[in-house]
Amino acid sequence: MTVVLQGDEWLLRVLARKCKDAREKVRYLALHALSRGYAVSSVAEIFCVDEATIYRWIERWQAERNLADQPKEGRPPKLAEKDKKEIKKLVEENDPKRHGVNASFWDCKELRLYLLSTRGKNVSQETIRRCLRSMGAHYVKAEIEYAEADEGERENFAQRFLQDLASKPDSVVVLFQDEMSVKCSPRKGYGWTFGERLVVKAPQTDRRRMNCFGAVNPLEGRVVQMTTKKEAKAPAFVRFLRRITREYPEGGIWVYADNLRVHKSEKVERFLQKHPRLELRFLPTHSPDLNPQDQWWNFERKKLLNNRYFATPHQLATAISWFGRNTPPERVTSVCALTPIENLLVHQK
Repeated sequence: MTVVLQGDEWLLRVLARKCKDAREKVRYLALHALSRGYAVSSVAEIFCVDEATIYRWIERWQAERNLADQPKEGRPPKLAEKDKKEIKKLVEENDPKRHGVNASFWDCKELRLYLLSTRGKNVSQETIRRCLRSMGAHYVKAEIEYAEADEGERENFAQRFLQDLASKPDSVVVLFQDEMSVKCSPRKGYGWTFGERLVVKAPQTDRRRMNCFGAVNPLEGRVVQMTTKKEAKAPAFVRFLRRITREYPEGGIWVYADNLRVHKSEKVERFLQKHPRLELRFLPTHSPDLNPQDQWWNFERKKLLNNRYFATPHQLATAISWFGRNTPPERVTSVCALTPIENLLVHQK
């Protein structure tokens, strides 16, 4: 047998060195040893295989000049074409509640439970994810459409606002106002770590809260903020409006706010009568997405409040004030863009 392989010594050596598969490499090394004059019994003992296995390798090498594994049929796919079509239909339909699933949209977890309960198919979430990716699906952040919102009212607001913005005097500033409740204990958010977990140490007993008023100028990139320990009622809102007049001592002020009852209270009306240069205007109902101040809150939560514990309410208030004063104007205008309002008219066209 060694005589047959003597001329193949160099080729077997090269194939063994280049081979990436461990089992295939063992076969080439075994035949290379035979080509160097080793006996079959010795090679079988060295590589821990039967002599019959060595003879089969020799026969295959002589017939095919190749020792790679034969292609295998493998397991049948866990998701048949029928299953894939149903998954695609479900995602395009985007109505899990119709199928008895208590979710607002389909995720891999919900799809897995649906297939298990209706088809008896126990597939992993990763299998479903790969299936969706292969069909061209994208995993993106959901955009919320408010069911109670009146699209006609929203479009009319966008048209009036952009017209007023184009014709307003230079002395008038435009602000968008909103309130937010904050607490000393940290909100969980994303962050980088070289470990498996990102841990923020904070006492769970500290549940002290504060209310924060904010008004952003999306054209100039300025933010006015005020924190209070009391609830966001009319007296606190009047104090905040007074702060706005101090921040903008000259010219007219248009403040766009939502339709909370506090904003239309008698105390607020009396204040506006005494300060006629400040005009309170109202956004469409159920339309927080049209308020740039809401975009500022999301940005402030992500950059300042998430994953951070504040020892006292005063420290929390100081941090909020510092963050508003030290964020560059160009960053504020970028975060608090008027794009959602402008897009309403684009979609209308």
